[in-house]
Amino acid sequence: MTERLDSPLRREQIAEAALDIVVNQGIGAVTVRRVADAVGISAAALYRHYKNKAEILKAIMEEHQEFFMANVRKAKADAISPLDAIRRLYFSSMGMVNRYCALPVVFLSDVLWFEETQLRELKLKHHKLLRELIIELIGAAQQNGEIRLDIRPEEIFVNFIGLIAMPALIQARTPEDLDMPRQTAANWELFAHAVAA
Repeated sequence: MTERLDSPLRREQIAEAALDIVVNQGIGAVTVRRVADAVGISAAALYRHYKNKAEILKAIMEEHQEFFMANVRKAKADAISPLDAIRRLYFSSMGMVNRYCALPVVFLSDVLWFEETQLRELKLKHHKLLRELIIELIGAAQQNGEIRLDIRPEEIFVNFIGLIAMPALIQARTPEDLDMPRQTAANWELFAHAVAA
């Protein structure tokens, strides 16, 4: 009987297993066999879908992007204002960071940026979309009188991404140095105060 790998649950298990390997052994340790062993399927079954580390990392990046876009849709749908949408997106993004703490290691790895150009292009495409969405929300919040007008949305975006990136890196490498729920709340309070109109 063929092992099914195309279900969302199985894809998520594969992504989580690969990210666990990245956190515990480094990105160089990600192989089809190790991921298959971690998920509890045969290497042959996984190999039919992912031929190598680059394909596994690509699947992780695509899975992350799907989660992020679902979070964007939910934040916009549930928000009472543009700034509230940014807040909701921030907290959902930090939930993803907490769950998938190896993502920043993947995103900053030499494998992604120098060895596997298709991964770099995919990451840049995802980053461009993220940037456009957040800048649009910041601009709407400025027009709504929620965010100060003396700083361009592009600069506020970089500050906003820093609220996510730095705790993500700490969580991935020295989680004992971070109380993630407290840091998440503190970061938002500092950001909201700094950008308030």
